[in-house]
Amino acid sequence: IELRDRTCVFPWCQRPARSCDKGHIIPWEHGGPTSSDNLAALCRRHHRLKTHGGWTYTMLTPGEYLWRSPHGYAWLRDRSGTTDLSTDPPDR
Repeated sequence: IELRDRTCVFPWCQRPARSCDKGHIIPWEHGGPTSSDNLAALCRRHHRLKTHGGWTYTMLTPGEYLWRSPHGYAWLRDRSGTTDLSTDPPDR
């Protein structure tokens, strides 16, 4: 996980993966396995934001994550950085 992710996988975060929590992509309580293909490096702040703040993410390919905010904005996070996928504010 540390070699794959290198840093916290939250958009724009650069905290080294070695000092991050390993967070479930599919939550354990929803049947998500505790395995490297369902875990990602998340610093404590972003792990809490994902768990309690309404943010969601999926792993598209190893090391490539699609994030969605509670308001519907989207970002792609990979080893090269963060790409904002939201061109206009989402409809409410």
